[in-house]
Amino acid sequence: MDFPLVSLIIFWPLLGALLLIALPKVPARSLFWLSVFWSVVEFGLSIGLLITFADGTKTGFHWNEKLEWLKALGMNYQVGVDSISAWLIVLTTFVTMIAMFSSSGVQDRPRIYWAWILVLETGILGVFAATNLLNFYVFWEVMIIPAYFLIGQWGVTSERVKSAVRFVLYTLAGSLLMLLAMLALAFLTVPAGGSPTLDLVELRSRIAGLDSTTQAWLFLAFAAAFVVKVPLFPFQAWQPDAYADAPTPVTMILSGVMSKTGAYGFLRFGVLLFPATSRDFAPLICTLALITIIYGAVAALGQRDLKRLLAYSSLSHTGFIVLGIFALNQQGVNGAVLQMVNHGITTPALFLALAALSNRTGTTEIAFMGSLESRMPRLGALFLILSLASMGLPGLNQFAGEFLIIGGAWDASPIYAVVAVVGVVLAAWYAMRMFQSVWHGPKPTQEAPNLDKAPDMQPIELAVFVPLVLLIVLLGFAPSLVTGVFDSTVREWLSSGIAIASGR
Repeated sequence: MDFPLVSLIIFWPLLGALLLIALPKVPARSLFWLSVFWSVVEFGLSIGLLITFADGTKTGFHWNEKLEWLKALGMNYQVGVDSISAWLIVLTTFVTMIAMFSSSGVQDRPRIYWAWILVLETGILGVFAATNLLNFYVFWEVMIIPAYFLIGQWGVTSERVKSAVRFVLYTLAGSLLMLLAMLALAFLTVPAGGSPTLDLVELRSRIAGLDSTTQAWLFLAFAAAFVVKVPLFPFQAWQPDAYADAPTPVTMILSGVMSKTGAYGFLRFGVLLFPATSRDFAPLICTLALITIIYGAVAALGQRDLKRLLAYSSLSHTGFIVLGIFALNQQGVNGAVLQMVNHGITTPALFLALAALSNRTGTTEIAFMGSLESRMPRLGALFLILSLASMGLPGLNQFAGEFLIIGGAWDASPIYAVVAVVGVVLAAWYAMRMFQSVWHGPKPTQEAPNLDKAPDMQPIELAVFVPLVLLIVLLGFAPSLVTGVFDSTVREWLSSGIAIASGR
C-alpha cells in the first residue's frame, strides 16, 4: 500500500473538527484562525496529490488503500484517486478554504459552525476518493448531516429549517434506492465459487454478465441519488431554497462542490459501471439536462432576489455538466469535468461577491438597488468580471468548458447542441440584466437602508477576490492546465466502456 495520503486528506478536516470541539476555552478569533490554518494545510496536501498526476500520463486509480473489514461480503475500506477525482479533491479543498476564510463574522456558536464545515469537507472528499461502493455510500450520507445543521441552524431566513428538512428528505429518498442497488449489484454478480464484492474495479469486470433489464433497473436506482444531488429537473425543488437560505460560505460549498458529487456519481457509477445502459438512457438523461438548462435560466430571469437568481443560474449550469457526461464522447466528457472545476470556482465567487454587496446594503433585493457604479466601482468591476465568466465569455474560464460540452452534444445530436446554445443566450440575458439593474439602473424610490454609508471594496477583500479573478482568467486562456491532466483517463474510460457495451 502506498503512503496513506488519500486517507490523510479525507480525515484531516475531521481531525480539525474534533480539535475545535475538544479545545478548552479559547477566544473565538483564535479558533477561527486555527480553522483557516487547517483548511490551508488541507489545500496544500491536495495540491501535492494533484502534482503526482500533472504529466497527464497516469490512468486508473493510484494512491490506493485497502483495509479488509467483512471480506466475505466485500465490505472493505477502499480509497484511491485517478486524475479526475484528484482535480475534484483540489476543488473541494480550495472552495472550503475560501469559505472558511469568509466565515470570520459568525457570532452564534462559531466553533460548532466551523467544525461542521470541516465535517462536510470530509464527507465530500470521501465521495470523490471512494473505490468501494459501501465507502461511497457512507461518505454520501455523511455529507447530509453537517449540511442539515449548517442550513437549519445558521441559515439566514426564517424558512431555513424547512429548507434543511426538504434537502434531507430529497437526498435520503434517492440515496436509499442507491443503497438497494449496491447490495443487489454485489450479490447478483457473484461468480461461481466466488464471493460478493463492492470493489468498483472488480464490479466493472463482473457486471457485463448481467442481462440488460437488470442493468437498467440498477442504473436507474443509482441515478435516483444523482439526479437529486446535481440536481436535475424535476428533482430540483430543494436547491433554490437551500442555496438562498444557507449562510453564504455554506452556499459556496453546496454550489461549488456538493453539486459535483452528483455529476461525479453519474460519471463514476453510471457511465463507468454501466456503459451499455448509459448509452441506452443517454437520450433521457440528456433531455432532463436540457430541460434543467432552460428551466434554470428562465427561472433566473424571473428572480428579483440576487441570491435566488444565482441559485437558479447554478442549476442551469449544472445541466450543462450532465449533458457533457451523457454525450458519451471525449469532447463532451472532457468539457463536463472541466466545467465541474470552472463552475466550482466562478459560482462560489459570485455568491461571495453577493455577500460583500449585501453586507453593505443590507439586502439582496434588486428593487432596492440601482446606480451603484458611482458608489462602489471596484465591487462593480468584480461583479462584471464574474458575470461575464458565468455567461461563458471567451477568455474567461467557463467558455472552454461550455464550448467542449456543446461540441460533444453536437456529435451526439445536433438538437442537443441547439437547445444548449439557447441556454447560453439566456445566461447572457439574465447575467447582463442583473448587472445592469444593480450597477447602472435608475435609483430606486426606496433605497437599501445602509446604502449611503456603504464603502467600496477593502484591501482584505481584494486579497481574496484578486487571486480568484486571476485564476478565472488563467483557466480561460489555458484550460489545458486542467484537461491535460485527465484527458488520457477519459480516453481510456470511454474506449473500455465502448468495448464492454459492444460485447453485451
